[in-house]
Amino acid sequence: MAYKVMDAIKRRIKENWEVACNSYLLELCNMWDLDPANGWFVGDEVGDVWCYGDNIFIGFDDMRYVVENDVSYETYQDWQEYCVWATEFNQDTPNLNAWCKGCPRVDEETQKKLSAMKSDLIKACLDEKEKIKNGKEKPY
Repeated sequence: MAYKVMDAIKRRIKENWEVACNSYLLELCNMWDLDPANGWFVGDEVGDVWCYGDNIFIGFDDMRYVVENDVSYETYQDWQEYCVWATEFNQDTPNLNAWCKGCPRVDEETQKKLSAMKSDLIKACLDEKEKIKNGKEKPY
Protein backbone atom coordinates (compact mmCIF):
# COMPACT_ATOMS: atom_id res chain seq x y z
CA MET A 1 0.00 0.00 0.00
CA ALA A 2 1.26 3.47 -0.85
CA TYR A 3 2.37 5.80 1.89
CA LYS A 4 -0.26 8.36 2.92
CA VAL A 5 0.85 11.72 4.29
CA MET A 6 -0.85 12.63 7.55
CA ASP A 7 -3.11 15.68 7.46
CA ALA A 8 -1.08 17.44 10.15
CA ILE A 9 2.07 17.08 8.05
CA LYS A 10 0.26 18.39 4.96
CA ARG A 11 -0.91 21.43 6.92
CA ARG A 12 2.59 22.11 8.26
CA ILE A 13 4.15 21.79 4.78
CA LYS A 14 1.54 24.18 3.34
CA GLU A 15 2.11 26.68 6.16
CA ASN A 16 5.88 26.54 5.57
CA TRP A 17 5.35 27.04 1.83
CA GLU A 18 3.11 30.06 2.41
CA VAL A 19 5.60 31.61 4.83
CA ALA A 20 8.41 31.15 2.28
CA CYS A 21 6.32 32.55 -0.59
CA ASN A 22 5.17 35.54 1.42
CA SER A 23 8.77 36.20 2.48
CA TYR A 24 9.84 36.35 -1.18
CA LEU A 25 6.83 38.56 -1.91
CA LEU A 26 7.76 40.97 0.87
CA GLU A 27 11.33 41.22 -0.45
CA LEU A 28 10.06 41.81 -3.99
CA CYS A 29 7.81 44.60 -2.71
CA ASN A 30 10.71 46.15 -0.81
CA MET A 31 12.96 45.97 -3.90
CA TRP A 32 10.39 47.49 -6.25
CA ASP A 33 8.84 49.89 -3.71
CA LEU A 34 5.38 48.27 -3.87
CA ASP A 35 2.70 48.09 -1.20
CA PRO A 36 1.93 44.37 -0.75
CA ALA A 37 -1.59 45.24 0.43
CA ASN A 38 -2.38 46.40 -3.13
CA GLY A 39 -1.55 43.03 -4.68
CA TRP A 40 -3.00 39.53 -4.55
CA PHE A 41 -2.26 35.97 -5.50
CA VAL A 42 -4.58 34.73 -8.25
CA GLY A 43 -7.32 32.61 -6.72
CA ASP A 44 -5.77 33.27 -3.29
CA GLU A 45 -3.27 30.53 -4.12
CA VAL A 46 -0.12 31.66 -2.34
CA GLY A 47 2.88 30.81 -4.48
CA ASP A 48 1.06 31.02 -7.81
CA VAL A 49 0.80 34.23 -9.86
CA TRP A 50 0.87 37.51 -7.93
CA CYS A 51 -0.87 40.54 -9.41
CA TYR A 52 -0.27 44.17 -8.60
CA GLY A 53 -2.53 46.70 -10.24
CA ASP A 54 -2.86 46.39 -14.00
CA ASN A 55 0.80 46.04 -14.89
CA ILE A 56 2.54 43.45 -12.73
CA PHE A 57 1.75 39.76 -13.07
CA ILE A 58 4.55 37.60 -11.76
CA GLY A 59 4.71 33.88 -11.16
CA PHE A 60 6.44 32.62 -8.05
CA ASP A 61 9.43 31.15 -9.92
CA ASP A 62 10.10 34.55 -11.52
CA MET A 63 9.52 36.29 -8.19
CA ARG A 64 12.12 34.05 -6.56
CA TYR A 65 14.54 34.71 -9.43
CA VAL A 66 14.01 38.48 -9.14
CA VAL A 67 14.73 38.48 -5.42
CA GLU A 68 17.70 36.13 -5.55
CA ASN A 69 19.31 37.99 -8.47
CA ASP A 70 18.43 41.61 -7.65
CA VAL A 71 16.45 42.14 -10.87
CA SER A 72 15.12 45.69 -11.13
CA TYR A 73 11.53 46.46 -11.99
CA GLU A 74 12.74 48.16 -15.17
CA THR A 75 14.54 44.99 -16.31
CA TYR A 76 11.46 42.89 -15.51
CA GLN A 77 9.24 45.32 -17.40
CA ASP A 78 11.58 45.34 -20.42
CA TRP A 79 11.50 41.54 -20.47
CA GLN A 80 7.70 41.43 -20.30
CA GLU A 81 7.33 44.00 -23.08
CA TYR A 82 9.77 42.10 -25.26
CA CYS A 83 7.89 38.83 -24.67
CA VAL A 84 4.60 40.46 -25.69
CA TRP A 85 6.22 41.81 -28.85
CA ALA A 86 7.98 38.51 -29.59
CA THR A 87 4.75 36.56 -29.24
CA GLU A 88 2.94 38.94 -31.59
CA PHE A 89 5.68 38.51 -34.20
CA ASN A 90 6.20 34.76 -33.74
CA GLN A 91 9.68 35.16 -32.27
CA ASP A 92 11.19 33.13 -29.46
CA THR A 93 10.23 34.32 -25.99
CA PRO A 94 13.07 33.96 -23.51
CA ASN A 95 12.54 33.16 -19.87
CA LEU A 96 13.58 35.76 -17.31
CA ASN A 97 16.84 34.00 -16.48
CA ALA A 98 17.90 33.93 -20.15
CA TRP A 99 16.86 37.57 -20.61
CA CYS A 100 18.97 38.70 -17.66
CA LYS A 101 21.95 36.77 -19.02
CA GLY A 102 21.70 38.59 -22.37
CA CYS A 103 20.13 35.94 -24.58
CA PRO A 104 19.89 36.63 -28.34
CA ARG A 105 16.93 38.86 -29.17
CA VAL A 106 15.57 41.08 -31.92
CA ASP A 107 17.10 44.55 -31.60
CA GLU A 108 14.92 47.62 -31.03
CA GLU A 109 15.48 49.06 -34.51
CA THR A 110 14.26 45.84 -36.15
CA GLN A 111 11.32 45.65 -33.73
CA LYS A 112 10.25 49.16 -34.73
CA LYS A 113 10.68 48.37 -38.43
CA LEU A 114 8.61 45.17 -38.21
CA SER A 115 5.95 46.87 -36.09
CA ALA A 116 5.66 49.69 -38.65
CA MET A 117 5.40 47.19 -41.51
CA LYS A 118 2.65 45.30 -39.67
CA SER A 119 0.80 48.54 -38.99
CA ASP A 120 1.01 49.50 -42.68
CA LEU A 121 -0.28 46.06 -43.70
CA ILE A 122 -3.21 46.25 -41.29
CA LYS A 123 -4.06 49.75 -42.55
CA ALA A 124 -3.91 48.59 -46.19
CA CYS A 125 -6.22 45.65 -45.40
CA LEU A 126 -8.69 47.93 -43.64
CA ASP A 127 -8.58 50.40 -46.54
CA GLU A 128 -9.40 47.60 -48.99
CA LYS A 129 -12.21 46.38 -46.78
CA GLU A 130 -13.63 49.90 -46.65
CA LYS A 131 -13.43 50.22 -50.46
CA ILE A 132 -15.39 47.00 -50.86
CA LYS A 133 -17.92 48.09 -48.27
CA ASN A 134 -18.49 51.41 -50.04
CA GLY A 135 -18.85 49.71 -53.43
CA LYS A 136 -15.72 51.23 -54.91
CA GLU A 137 -14.24 47.82 -55.63
CA LYS A 138 -15.90 44.59 -56.55
CA PRO A 139 -15.36 41.91 -53.91
CA TYR A 140 -14.38 39.32 -56.56
